Amino acid sequence: MFNDRKKRLAMLTNVQPTSKSSLKFQCLNIAEGNVKEAQELYEYLTADIELPDFDPVKPTFLQSTKSAADGLLGWIRDNREALVEGYEFIRGILPSKAPNNPLPPIN
Repeated sequence: MFNDRKKRLAMLTNVQPTSKSSLKFQCLNIAEGNVKEAQELYEYLTADIELPDFDPVKPTFLQSTKSAADGLLGWIRDNREALVEGYEFIRGILPSKAPNNPLPPIN
Protein backbone atom coordinates (compact mmCIF):
# COMPACT_ATOMS: atom_id res chain seq x y z
CA MET A 1 0.00 0.00 0.00
CA PHE A 2 2.79 2.44 0.90
CA ASN A 3 4.61 1.80 -2.37
CA ASP A 4 1.38 2.38 -4.31
CA ARG A 5 0.85 5.69 -2.53
CA LYS A 6 4.46 6.69 -3.14
CA LYS A 7 4.09 5.85 -6.84
CA ARG A 8 0.90 7.94 -7.12
CA LEU A 9 2.58 10.88 -5.41
CA ALA A 10 5.46 10.67 -7.87
CA MET A 11 2.97 10.60 -10.74
CA LEU A 12 1.15 13.60 -9.29
CA THR A 13 4.33 15.67 -9.15
CA ASN A 14 4.85 15.04 -12.89
CA VAL A 15 1.42 16.38 -13.91
CA GLN A 16 1.69 19.03 -16.63
CA PRO A 17 -1.72 20.66 -17.12
CA THR A 18 -1.49 22.02 -20.67
CA SER A 19 -5.21 21.60 -21.39
CA LYS A 20 -8.37 20.24 -19.86
CA SER A 21 -8.32 17.09 -21.98
CA SER A 22 -4.69 16.22 -21.19
CA LEU A 23 -5.24 16.87 -17.48
CA LYS A 24 -8.28 14.58 -17.49
CA PHE A 25 -6.24 11.77 -19.02
CA GLN A 26 -3.41 12.33 -16.53
CA CYS A 27 -5.85 12.25 -13.60
CA LEU A 28 -7.40 9.05 -14.93
CA ASN A 29 -3.93 7.52 -15.21
CA ILE A 30 -3.02 8.53 -11.64
CA ALA A 31 -6.34 7.15 -10.34
CA GLU A 32 -5.59 3.89 -12.21
CA GLY A 33 -8.92 3.92 -14.04
CA ASN A 34 -11.10 4.91 -11.07
CA VAL A 35 -13.33 7.54 -12.67
CA LYS A 36 -14.74 8.96 -9.43
CA GLU A 37 -11.27 9.43 -7.93
CA ALA A 38 -10.02 10.94 -11.20
CA GLN A 39 -12.93 13.43 -11.25
CA GLU A 40 -12.20 14.50 -7.67
CA LEU A 41 -8.52 14.97 -8.46
CA TYR A 42 -9.38 16.92 -11.62
CA GLU A 43 -11.76 19.22 -9.75
CA TYR A 44 -9.13 19.78 -7.06
CA LEU A 45 -6.41 20.65 -9.58
CA THR A 46 -8.54 22.94 -11.76
CA ALA A 47 -10.20 24.91 -8.98
CA ASP A 48 -7.93 27.96 -9.41
CA ILE A 49 -6.66 27.81 -12.99
CA GLU A 50 -8.00 28.48 -16.48
CA LEU A 51 -7.03 25.94 -19.12
CA PRO A 52 -7.82 25.67 -22.83
CA ASP A 53 -10.06 22.78 -23.84
CA PHE A 54 -7.39 21.10 -25.98
CA ASP A 55 -3.63 21.40 -26.42
CA PRO A 56 -2.59 23.99 -28.98
CA VAL A 57 -1.36 22.57 -32.26
CA LYS A 58 2.42 22.67 -32.47
CA PRO A 59 3.75 24.58 -35.49
CA THR A 60 5.37 22.54 -38.23
CA PHE A 61 9.12 22.63 -38.76
CA LEU A 62 8.65 24.91 -41.76
CA GLN A 63 6.44 27.34 -39.82
CA SER A 64 8.84 27.55 -36.88
CA THR A 65 11.81 28.00 -39.23
CA LYS A 66 9.96 30.77 -41.08
CA SER A 67 9.11 32.61 -37.87
CA ALA A 68 12.72 32.32 -36.63
CA ALA A 69 14.06 33.62 -39.95
CA ASP A 70 11.55 36.49 -39.92
CA GLY A 71 12.67 37.43 -36.42
CA LEU A 72 16.34 37.32 -37.36
CA LEU A 73 15.85 39.34 -40.55
CA GLY A 74 13.73 41.88 -38.67
CA TRP A 75 16.46 42.28 -36.06
CA ILE A 76 19.07 42.77 -38.78
CA ARG A 77 16.83 45.34 -40.51
CA ASP A 78 16.29 47.22 -37.24
CA ASN A 79 20.00 47.22 -36.32
CA ARG A 80 21.52 47.73 -39.77
CA GLU A 81 23.32 50.97 -38.90
CA ALA A 82 24.94 49.52 -35.78
CA LEU A 83 26.06 46.42 -37.68
CA VAL A 84 27.64 48.52 -40.45
CA GLU A 85 29.40 50.72 -37.89
CA GLY A 86 30.77 47.65 -36.14
CA TYR A 87 31.96 46.17 -39.42
CA GLU A 88 33.70 49.40 -40.40
CA PHE A 89 35.28 49.66 -36.95
CA ILE A 90 36.71 46.15 -37.20
CA ARG A 91 37.98 46.81 -40.73
CA GLY A 92 39.72 49.93 -39.43
CA ILE A 93 41.43 48.04 -36.61
CA LEU A 94 42.69 45.11 -38.67
CA PRO A 95 45.77 45.69 -40.82
CA SER A 96 45.22 45.80 -44.53
CA LYS A 97 46.25 42.67 -46.42
CA ALA A 98 47.04 44.56 -49.64
CA PRO A 99 50.70 45.59 -49.93
CA ASN A 100 51.41 49.32 -49.78
CA ASN A 101 54.03 49.21 -52.55
CA PRO A 102 52.76 47.25 -55.53
CA LEU A 103 55.33 45.11 -57.33
CA PRO A 104 56.43 46.24 -60.78
CA PRO A 105 55.09 44.19 -63.68
CA ILE A 106 57.24 41.30 -64.89
CA ASN A 107 58.39 41.73 -68.53
